[in-house]
Amino acid sequence: MEEPMIPFESLGRRVAEALDEHGVERRRAVERARHQYLAIAMRRPVRSRRALVGLAAAVAAVLVAIGVFVQVRPRPLTFTAGEQAGVVETWVAAPDGHEVPLRFSDGTLFRLEPSSRARVVAVGARGASLALERGSLHADVVHSDQSAWRVIAGPLTVRVTGTRFDVRWSASAEEFSVAVTRGSVAVSGAVVGEERAVRAGETLRVFVNEHRLELASTAELAADGGVKAAGAAPQPAPSVPEAEATLARTADPAKPSATRTPAPAVPSHAPDWRQFARQGSLREAFAAAQATGFDAACQSASPSELLQLGDGARLSGNPASAKRALIQLRSSFPGDSRRAAAAFALGKIAFDQSRAYEEAVEWFETTIREQPGGSLVREAAGRLIEARRRAGDTAGARRAAESYLARYPAGPHADLARSLVR
Repeated sequence: MEEPMIPFESLGRRVAEALDEHGVERRRAVERARHQYLAIAMRRPVRSRRALVGLAAAVAAVLVAIGVFVQVRPRPLTFTAGEQAGVVETWVAAPDGHEVPLRFSDGTLFRLEPSSRARVVAVGARGASLALERGSLHADVVHSDQSAWRVIAGPLTVRVTGTRFDVRWSASAEEFSVAVTRGSVAVSGAVVGEERAVRAGETLRVFVNEHRLELASTAELAADGGVKAAGAAPQPAPSVPEAEATLARTADPAKPSATRTPAPAVPSHAPDWRQFARQGSLREAFAAAQATGFDAACQSASPSELLQLGDGARLSGNPASAKRALIQLRSSFPGDSRRAAAAFALGKIAFDQSRAYEEAVEWFETTIREQPGGSLVREAAGRLIEARRRAGDTAGARRAAESYLARYPAGPHADLARSLVR
């Protein structure tokens, strides 16, 4: 008696369902194979169990072959920040005296040095993009031919083509350095321009404000005392919105907008706040200005000093005072190019500390509008995507993403932008 063909139909159906996650192409291939063998079997009845087993083996072999040729999409890496599960786009701050490791599932390690701050911007199957806002980051990357790792520090991007290096960024001084101990990296961005290779034993230093760079032997720089750690205090970038007057009125120091941390104590007979600012000790500068009258300090400060006071207040967890200093700069120095830097800093305060995403959109757009060729416009364009998305403006976020990809197809926010325009 002829054996029924139902088992082969159920076999094909179960296999197709099990492999459903691998895409439309695979499902179609499975269905084609199943129907072809069913058609053959119906034309030539199977008269023995042995023949039945042979036919089943042939179907299985075809399905295995299909599985070999259909590529399975690799899963993104995962990471931890210290002892916690890592979250993309979340800032990680290393406290004074302690480092924070960022460990990825492929074995790659980024060590955030004390008093530094960074975030993982995007994660893929073969690497991730990290943004270093201030301080130092040590990298020990598990590298392969398909690896895709990047570190963004201010207006500069480090593309990893090797395995071990240290990146430092001082936003207040706008100074960058990368020292490679194993392998190589490729640096691009402000002052550097197109990618420039930095190899093992070399250190590249970029002085953005001075529009100059130095590539030298790390050993020689160390011998000369020239390897200078990038300071821990971040500094703004470009721009200014029409909502400025409203923001000035709402910058109420009594209004709780973020968790405050006490400013460092200033001893009696402490130096003037400007001395702390010149040393890059911005928290101490802010504390000293508060001790002698913050508003009076702002009234007498230059544009660059107002940026420093704003950064010191922001780092001390006092966004209201930071906004007062930055808005003072923008209102008192209408022709100064640093107004754009103040706008960018105001955007970061709105986004990171106040979670006022619509306000952040205005400031980041102002940055781009006022200085479309400025050194920090790329970061402002990326933060604009984030701010629009967090504000719930899906269409606006997509437009910002399209604009970003047109200008910066390999920028630090490119992965995020592509995820929004698909």
